[in-house]
Amino acid sequence: MKFKDGKAKAKSSTGPDAQKKAQRKGASEASRGGEIARVERMLRLRRPLTDVQRAAFRSRFSDAQCDELGGRAKSGPVLREALDWAARIQKTLEGPHEGLRYSGERFTWLLECLLALAKERALYKSAQGSPDGARCLGERARAASLELRDDLLGLLAELAGGVEAEVDALAKAQGTAADDRELAASLRALAGLAEDWLRRGGDVERALVASAGLTQAHAQAAWRSADELERAAADVARAAGEGGEGAAVASGGAAPGEGGEGGGGERDATALARAEGRLLREMAVAMRSFSEARRKNRAIRKLVPGPATRGVLKPRKARAPAPEEPTSEPGAQPSEPGAQPSEPEAQPSEPEGTSLAQPAPDHDAAHHASMNGQA
Repeated sequence: MKFKDGKAKAKSSTGPDAQKKAQRKGASEASRGGEIARVERMLRLRRPLTDVQRAAFRSRFSDAQCDELGGRAKSGPVLREALDWAARIQKTLEGPHEGLRYSGERFTWLLECLLALAKERALYKSAQGSPDGARCLGERARAASLELRDDLLGLLAELAGGVEAEVDALAKAQGTAADDRELAASLRALAGLAEDWLRRGGDVERALVASAGLTQAHAQAAWRSADELERAAADVARAAGEGGEGAAVASGGAAPGEGGEGGGGERDATALARAEGRLLREMAVAMRSFSEARRKNRAIRKLVPGPATRGVLKPRKARAPAPEEPTSEPGAQPSEPGAQPSEPEAQPSEPEGTSLAQPAPDHDAAHHASMNGQA
């Protein structure tokens, strides 16, 4: 009986389910390795960027701006769409592309952003499910949160100057970073103070905010970082078998203004989300350049966002209000407004006017500017 029990136990640990799980894990790891190898092959065919070029492209979007986009979409589908775009861009640049103002150097930078995301995904996935991996992610989340907190403290201290009331408000919001819970509370308090400065309407306050370089992206990054820090702490607690209190902490509400981006599933870690956000920013730059070139050269195809990136790169425009006067006939013709309300939902493979393909006379101008580093 002992022999049979031992045999059954061994069978359960190496049975069909365990083998399928190992095969799936191996396939996922092979897929991630293939993605990295594919991008590396494309980069080897291009002239390397200089440190100055790389620094120039990186400076167009701050970490806070990249954090603001990161995590809005699943990193895996974003990576696969970006790989498809890269193949299209490479083919376009290799042929005649008159009217396209998108340099080969900028494309090389997009490939470097692609490679960074592929590597961050591989690192994140390999760390899942083990106590050591959870601790590693927790340490990285804390380090990123501390860095962001220091940046916010510096910006807000510059705004406070020597005004006693402002200095006192900053001291109250600063809190401590003694542990992850205190650090998360500090980030949220500082984010709230930053948003208070951004809401002030006086000319003096607006001039100070502009001079310091404080933006809404800084506040949103702080909210996001606080949430990620608490999730990482909960993962560490669960991996150590102490998940009760940690799970309760992790279930806290979303940051103000974030909305419910996904009630289920784990969100990307901070470093992964930042790499994803930076790639999405560069995809927006490429999309705008190709859309502008399309108006001059019909041989150039637009870069059209797919299901993974459409909600970030091409947000749905607000619908115009319905006309007040009734239609002349009860049965409106299909060509009249309002006759086919479902038609805008079914987008063709290449939309007639993407939000970044047209100049800015409409209400999407602020979005265009922010996605292309002009705000």
